Amino acid sequence: MTKPFIIHLLLLVNSVYAQSNIELKPGDTLKYSPQSQKPVWVTVQSSDANVAVALFMDNKKIKEQDDSRGIKSIERLLYTPEKGKKYEIKIWGKSYIEKSKASKISITESKNVPILNGQFTPAQFVEDLRIFRSIREQANSGLYVYRSKQQIDSIYQKAEEAAANSKNIFDFYKIIAKVTGFEGSCHNYTDLPNHASYYLTQGPEYLPITLKNIDGRLLQDSKDNKIPLAAEIISINGISAKEIINRFSQYYFSDGYSMPYRETTGFERGMLDKFYIEFGTHKQYDIKYQWNGRIDEVTMSGISLENFKKLQESRHSLTLDKKLMAEKYSFTKEGENRYRLSVRGFDFATGKEDPAYQKFSVFLNQMMDTLEREKVGNLIIDLRGNTGGTGALYEKVFSYLTQRPFRDSHYAYTWFNEVPMEEKLVITPLFLSNGVKDKNGINAYLKQLYPKQVQGKYYWADDKNTSILPNERTFKGQIYLLVDQRVASAASHLASLIKSYTNAIVIGKETVGGYYEHNGHLPLVYELPNTGIQTGFSIVHVIQDAQNLPDQKKGQGIIPHYEIRTTLQEFLDQSDVYLKKVLELQKPTNK
Repeated sequence: MTKPFIIHLLLLVNSVYAQSNIELKPGDTLKYSPQSQKPVWVTVQSSDANVAVALFMDNKKIKEQDDSRGIKSIERLLYTPEKGKKYEIKIWGKSYIEKSKASKISITESKNVPILNGQFTPAQFVEDLRIFRSIREQANSGLYVYRSKQQIDSIYQKAEEAAANSKNIFDFYKIIAKVTGFEGSCHNYTDLPNHASYYLTQGPEYLPITLKNIDGRLLQDSKDNKIPLAAEIISINGISAKEIINRFSQYYFSDGYSMPYRETTGFERGMLDKFYIEFGTHKQYDIKYQWNGRIDEVTMSGISLENFKKLQESRHSLTLDKKLMAEKYSFTKEGENRYRLSVRGFDFATGKEDPAYQKFSVFLNQMMDTLEREKVGNLIIDLRGNTGGTGALYEKVFSYLTQRPFRDSHYAYTWFNEVPMEEKLVITPLFLSNGVKDKNGINAYLKQLYPKQVQGKYYWADDKNTSILPNERTFKGQIYLLVDQRVASAASHLASLIKSYTNAIVIGKETVGGYYEHNGHLPLVYELPNTGIQTGFSIVHVIQDAQNLPDQKKGQGIIPHYEIRTTLQEFLDQSDVYLKKVLELQKPTNK
């Protein structure tokens, strides 16, 4: 990596410190020392790179931020110095357009920050939509898996009419987010170039409560609030809870037609941005709610974005989630003759050569030692919250659960092995971390893995999709599989194998990842030239090694045998209702 640049020279303009036209090459890091002695906003802006920033106090990192996704990105930090402390900001490029060689960076310190207000013409929106469609028609092998060409043509016709009438970037973003979700892939991605809050008011106009969707009911999720915790929200500013859930779901994407993730995740991940794109900010909120069989209505003043962030970060429902997600993987005793293997992600190792993979293999062997020594009859596989990662890790887990050989997929293919529309391709951190710096590196990778063309499709090489043998020691007792709506990608792939080829009793919610197939393996990201909106998708269509089951239809995630529903009291207590269900179902086993 090139040695970091240290920025010393600053210009004082209208009480604002500023430095502009600093060159940043891929791989470089800039160091910047804030000048103000009082609280200010530090704004870092790039003309042609997605930048990330980190704030250090006395050489210790206290905050890292990458709010904006686009190449013309902006990062804002509220800098509040303490007397006697030394501060430094580091800035580096995270991604860039394939043709770019270097980027220009500007840094400012100011008491206030302006609202972003990019002006675009209807013609520019329509042009970006047409490019958006062309990208997907040339590169997205999942485009016609769940939708016919006629359906795709129809939605684009309506989208183009709406784009021609768009007034601002939010209007246009809503249109292409809806089209993105229509395709049916949880790996799809379309987002604004900059964080939505940068386009919104800086005043106290944000929602004074947080929300949680529990089985289609919107519950008040903030402690010490005017509205009781767990009160059911009926409407906000006249918009019904059902409509809020429905409109909010359009910003989140799933494999096929699965809806639980789309309808719930926004209230966990999108309340800082997507909520206000759809419903706007307001000085006052009229909230109708139900509590103890009674309907009440209250008017509450909006709060600042910083205060809303604090509400969201301290919401009641995080209690159980923090407990669940405390470790990437664990093995715990859960009562008489019952153990639980929890895996919260498959992103802790890059492959079989990674030392973290070897450590995980040792962990699984030790798990088998315990199960065999104690003659355990019941094993819970807990995948809740697992959004996927490295295929070798899920394969390793399944090798301890199956008595039959298996493969990653029946087959997998792309539509190309040379990247189309490379002039709009974004070189992402995933590529950079693997030494790939341009389209040539990506093309070399594709030609190695997908060399064989048959009727316009490039198939995964047979030597990369080999048969995987069961481990010498496999668990032969009763399996309970816990899944929720967040389970995706490699985790849903594992869940489909477990449901398909073991005696597992599946408990939870339909997963966001598909049972029979999904688009995965390699994500590409493109940037639209006018708005700077980025859109991406995984380019490989994977037909999974899962057998047909009567309760699994095309386009569904993994369907549980027992769907979990949570009572108000269980929500208040943050009870683990999944484990309670296992206890209820467990059959006595003779040792």
